[in-house]
Amino acid sequence: MKDIKQCLGKRIRELRKRQGYTQESLAEKIGIEPRNMLKIENAQTFPRVQTLEKLMEVLNCTPDELFAFGHLSDIEFMRQRVFEQLKTDNELVKLVYKMIS
Repeated sequence: MKDIKQCLGKRIRELRKRQGYTQESLAEKIGIEPRNMLKIENAQTFPRVQTLEKLMEVLNCTPDELFAFGHLSDIEFMRQRVFEQLKTDNELVKLVYKMIS
């Protein structure tokens, strides 16, 4: 299993983006410095309990949802998400095509 800090950072990033927050706006809502939000998402630090509680409140998720990492390493889940995104984003299609050509 990957490092828990890495998994949590990725999960927070995923939930943040799903809610439409930037790192800066989420940091402001939970009362931390934007550089600390960056450190959490990049697995440089683990959030304090109070920060985790505020994250769950602002991101409207339960502890189970916040610590649900399984899909982050599930290749089929990733493939499905990529295909979904490619259906609606022509610029992404061009970028992926350049990468594999």
